[in-house]
Formats: sequence, structure tokens, C-alpha cells
Amino acid sequence: MKINKIHLLNYRNYYHTQLDFQKNIQVFVGDNGQGKTNLLESIYFLSTSRSFRVKNEQDLIQENFDLCRIEAFVSVETTKLRLAAILHQKGKSLFINKQPVRKTSEFVGKCNAILFSPADMDFFEASPKIRRRFIDIECSKISSIYMEQLNQYSKLLKERNSLLKTDKIDMDYLDVVTDSLIHLSIQIIKQRHEFVQFLQSKISTYYSSFVSEESSVTIQYQSSLGEILEFDVIKKRFESSFSRDKAFKMTHVGIHRDDLVFSLNGRFVSQFASQGQKRMILLSGKLSLIDYIYDHTKTYPILLLDDVFSELDPKKKLKFSEILPRGIQIMITTTDLSEISGWPKEECEIFTVSSGVVKPVKEVI
Repeated sequence: MKINKIHLLNYRNYYHTQLDFQKNIQVFVGDNGQGKTNLLESIYFLSTSRSFRVKNEQDLIQENFDLCRIEAFVSVETTKLRLAAILHQKGKSLFINKQPVRKTSEFVGKCNAILFSPADMDFFEASPKIRRRFIDIECSKISSIYMEQLNQYSKLLKERNSLLKTDKIDMDYLDVVTDSLIHLSIQIIKQRHEFVQFLQSKISTYYSSFVSEESSVTIQYQSSLGEILEFDVIKKRFESSFSRDKAFKMTHVGIHRDDLVFSLNGRFVSQFASQGQKRMILLSGKLSLIDYIYDHTKTYPILLLDDVFSELDPKKKLKFSEILPRGIQIMITTTDLSEISGWPKEECEIFTVSSGVVKPVKEVI
């Protein structure tokens, strides 16, 4: 998979920008606050239909304009796609080959991008919602069915919580909604387990290669519904929680309460790992994710690296460049070109970024 061209209109600090990409590695260099991360954000938006920085998508529209447009030309093997997202005051409109899509699930993952940014360093200490979102985003990019199931679950959960808020609960209807939630939960958890188990099979090997010693990174999926994925068993959990649910007028068990717990050599990463160890675990997780996407789609995703190399020592930078699959498209932001020394010059094209103006550098120094 490769982005050949991107066009931004009234997006963030980009008034009208068009970029053509010829090589496998794009490096965007410039001072902080010039718009480098905005470029990666635009590609991530086309991949997931959401920003990784703001909740209100209208914040992406340049001031004094009513809408903005993100458009990219993507090639996947022999297939070429023209993807576009138009953000406006009423929401967003998504297009594939100039045709509007009916459902977001039809759009997500058509351009599959993986992001590693400084914000990821909060991953282990953040609320479980962040780790659930990580699973759901990555599984949704692979499976539109998974995304549809998540959407159905969210609607049913809202319906159940609304019922719990009524003075006189319709128990028959509550039972129907709960049963539907359980059936969806079993399907979603199975896919989440498959995803986690794949990452688990790869992550320790990658981590050990960075630290040059045998290490064990474990990922445990913790579910409020327990480990036994059988309807009757899960139904009893909902029944046991009903009094609490009724008192607080909300559902306390379900996949919306699940979490991922990471350990390094038997100790919780969130409590005992150093910042350097966390960074290497995250990087190893991203590499495992590349393998997961390739295993399911037979094509490599686009890797977005936002100011990642400033915190890596030369040995780890070199190791990382050696591990990456040949031919994968990588987009890198940096304030200093020396951060990419050692990367193959013949595969790199460099762009300077200043106040939302992007210019190609003709010669790679």
C-alpha cells in the first residue's frame, strides 16, 4: 500500500497543498509548530475517519472557512483508490473514487496507516478506554464486520442504559436488549482475543532484538464478562449485576469495561517499566501490528512516525530501520535530519515544512 499523492484544502494550517510522493520514505523536517504533525494527522484521518488529536472534527477546519478537504490517491497492488474526506459544520462526508460512502465502515481501512507519536507514551497509564480504542481501531481497519458489530453494541448499550433510567423498567424488553448485547459481546471478544494473541506471538521477539537480551512481554486481555464465552455464563453475570445497574442507572459489565494489561518479565509495565522500556514495548507493538495487518490483508500499511527518533539512541534507530519490511511506505517528522542518518538515502525524499508551506528538497544530504 502506498500514498502517491495527497491534497489538503483549508485543513489546519494548510490552505491549498498538494504533495506527490515518489519514494518509499518521506521525511518532513522543520521547527516545532509548523504543521508536520498535521500532515500525518490528515493521513491518519483517511485511515480511521477520525483525528488522533482532537474530538471535535470541526477543529480541523481552517479558521474563517466552512469546510476542509483531505484527499489522497492510494495504490494497493494493482488497485488505485481516490479517497476523500470533507469536513463541514454538520459533520463529515467520505468518498471513494468520488462516490459517497453510505457507512463509515466501508471507508475505514481502505488506506491503512499505523501511527507512532509522543502521545503514545501515556498508553499504559491512561484509562482503559484508550487501550480499548486501540484494539477497536485496528480491528475495524481490518474488518468492516467488526466495526458494524461495535456500532450495534454501542446502540444497544445506550438503549439498555436508557431503560435503567426509567422509573418502571420494562423487564421483558430489558431482557431482549441484554440478550442481544451478549450475542454481540461474544463475537467481539473473540475477535479481540485473536488480535491480542497475534500481537503476543510477535512482541517479545521484537522487544528482545532492541534490548539485545531475552525478554518476555505479555499482553493480557481482561474482560468484565470473564473468560468463559458462553451465553448462559455471561447472562448470569448481567443478572448478578442488575441490582447495581439499577441503582446507578448504567450497565457495569460488558466489553465497554474491558482492558489490556501489559507486563515485562512478569512485572506490570504501567508500574515498573522505565520510559525507555515503555518506548521499546510500544515500538515492538507497532512492528507486531504491521505483521498483523500484512497477515490479514497481504499488503503492508503506511507507517507514520511523528518525532520518534529524537528519543532513540543510534543503535536502536539502526535496528529499527533494519527490522522494517522492505518496500513499506514510511512518513517521518523530525526537527533534525541527523535523526535519520543511516537510513537508505536512495529511498528517502525530504520535504521542509514552515508555517504550513511544504517544499521538496531536491538533494538528500
